[in-house]
Amino acid sequence: MTTASDVLSSIQSAFPGAVLESKVESDRRLWATIDSSKIVDVCKHLTEKLAFDHYSGAAGVDWIARNEMEVVQIMTSHGAHQVVAMLKSKTPREKPTIKSLANLYWNANWYEREIWEMFGINFEGHPGLYPLLLGDDLVGAWPWRKDFKGYPDLTTGKRAVERPTADGYTEYFIPPTPAEIEAGTVPIKLKYPSYREREEAEIKSDAEMIMHMGPQHAMLPGPFLLDILVEGERVHKAFLDLGYIHKGIEKIMENRSWLQGITYTDRMCYVASLTNNECYCGAVEKILGVEVPERAQYIRVILEELSRIQSHLIGTGEFLTLIAGVGYAPWNFMIIDRERIISMIESVTGARLTHTFVRFGGARNDLPEGFADKCRDALKYIESRTKEYIELFNQDPIYHMRMEDVGALSAETAKRVGISGPPLRAAGVAYDMRKEDPILAYPDLDFKVITGTKGDCADRVDVRLREILESVHIIEQCLDRIPSGPIMTETKVPKKIPAGEAYYRVEDPRGEMGMYVISDGGDKPYRVKVRGPFYATLQTLPPLLEGVYIADVVAIAGSMDGCPSEADR
Repeated sequence: MTTASDVLSSIQSAFPGAVLESKVESDRRLWATIDSSKIVDVCKHLTEKLAFDHYSGAAGVDWIARNEMEVVQIMTSHGAHQVVAMLKSKTPREKPTIKSLANLYWNANWYEREIWEMFGINFEGHPGLYPLLLGDDLVGAWPWRKDFKGYPDLTTGKRAVERPTADGYTEYFIPPTPAEIEAGTVPIKLKYPSYREREEAEIKSDAEMIMHMGPQHAMLPGPFLLDILVEGERVHKAFLDLGYIHKGIEKIMENRSWLQGITYTDRMCYVASLTNNECYCGAVEKILGVEVPERAQYIRVILEELSRIQSHLIGTGEFLTLIAGVGYAPWNFMIIDRERIISMIESVTGARLTHTFVRFGGARNDLPEGFADKCRDALKYIESRTKEYIELFNQDPIYHMRMEDVGALSAETAKRVGISGPPLRAAGVAYDMRKEDPILAYPDLDFKVITGTKGDCADRVDVRLREILESVHIIEQCLDRIPSGPIMTETKVPKKIPAGEAYYRVEDPRGEMGMYVISDGGDKPYRVKVRGPFYATLQTLPPLLEGVYIADVVAIAGSMDGCPSEADR
């Protein structure tokens, strides 16, 4: 099996002098600073020679004290090995520029657009650096830079001004503050085609029209803009835009203490709050070098698997109300079934959705008395009900017509576009962080990675239902094996985390969730970059919707089990 040392040696051999700094953290983690002029060649070498076929994402970092910026590329493999390569490229803070990887990795497009609009780093060769998360008037303010002081200046009390355009639409203008005008630092509005102009440029005949299916639409699990260019009942092209929730969690966490940051991870996606807790705390534990007590590991696994079950129940039930046939009955029953799981989690954490339960080095509290027996009863019930749902869907002809062979992704396409979780596994790719990058007690547990064969809407739902059964099996093993002992490390966790960095991955209910955390030795994070699963999945929707019927848009988009709240973190 390829190790991080093997990868480093291969890069150094193929590109002498290209590696400026390096650190082999473990057999599965490589950190390397690459000469920015060689980054495209190095990434291509890793992909072609060392099976790094999964471009997991990228992070921007503003090192204001050094007067430079950094882009960190996250490179992994779909099962050929378990190495995660964190490749850094540096650029001067004045007019920062990095070579784009969008021509090498299809899904690099959104990650680079996000870094451009948040940090102002230009990506040379990118096909179109347009706003993705920000409103047009905020582009040019570069809000994730360390010297960003807020725009507009909230001390003035000014808000966006509503004004009509010449063609009857409404736009919002954020006026510069008096302080900005006096200092001559009014952000320059960049010139590029607006979202609407880019859409209308694709209309080729009078028979085509733009149909809006968001940001407010019954089929969407949350607000994001989904427009489709249609001719008759066929979709010619789809357009997707984010930025309607404006959470700003990554920036907020830079201004909160390390402990306070846990509460914000809850709110990235409330049905995945426990895995988000795990991802953040796990990264901080790696920086600290802290070992989590064995009992706490089992408790964290139990709760995170219970959370997976309730997430799959609400996601599947909510989606099935959008299609005909069995649709409404499962929602009514699944939301009731989910209450049993929510109650089990609440008995431990004291909360129903936002738990703030995982702690650096352990867990907030132990399992209550009688939990194991009550949990086994609930799991037995959920297992029986889930098997009924699987059988129900198998017997419904309308469900088959709406779901089978609709929105199919091949294994190769699914890997190329960078999705993860159930949509990837439904395409037959057995890629699961609990096996690829195992944490906590998962290496000691026996469970299967659930996969499909067609990669269509029906497979995506079937994979989630069968994953519920597998989660039941995992929890039962944990209840049988959980040892006695402490639930918190004896090592004192300081208020100021030592300088360092870590990247930690978990299997969120929606796929690969990763957090890149940097400490500069202070009492709050220097940088927290979230690599969310649904952000990656959303990017795949536009090409997947081309050529389908309008009615199938609902089935395809809904079967992805979306959480725009996480994508707009």
